[in-house]
Amino acid sequence: MKSDEFYNVWKERRSRIRISEDFTSRVMDQIYQYEREKREPLFDGYRLIELISAHPFAKVGLTTVAVVTGLVRTMFAVCVFLGC
Repeated sequence: MKSDEFYNVWKERRSRIRISEDFTSRVMDQIYQYEREKREPLFDGYRLIELISAHPFAKVGLTTVAVVTGLVRTMFAVCVFLGC
């Protein structure tokens, strides 16, 4: 088949490419440098979840805010439905 021939020629050509001895170490050095220079995100959601999970008052406060928000939205929907 022609596609097999093309593939074999391509493989043969690719195998002739010479890679320097320190190629992998240069790539890994760039990766390590990138990791060192990477900044902390401004907002870390996982840290917020850990903070809320560790403090019972934070859980109560968040639940209270959610309930009040739900009640306000429900009252708004009822008011709009009734045409207040």
